[in-house]
Amino acid sequence: MQEVQDNWKGPDRNMHKALMFNRRLWSIFLTAAEDNGNPNTLEVRQNIANLGLFVMRQTIEIQLEPDPAKLKSLIDINCNIAAGLAGRA
Repeated sequence: MQEVQDNWKGPDRNMHKALMFNRRLWSIFLTAAEDNGNPNTLEVRQNIANLGLFVMRQTIEIQLEPDPAKLKSLIDINCNIAAGLAGRA
């Protein structure tokens, strides 16, 4: 998504591919958060689910009204999640 934002040419195939990939990734996170076998606390799972729902709503918003500035929140969330998973947060 960062590449799409950096090289914005309007709503093109790259934007749609990036949003689709991100939606699939967050679908996995949401499914894991809902799993009763998930070892994380309920609070952590709810936070992940809330982020996931925001990501899904924001994705729809971007698809309906494309704007490179709207990608920033999704990029920031993904970077923070990645940093946390890598132990850099």
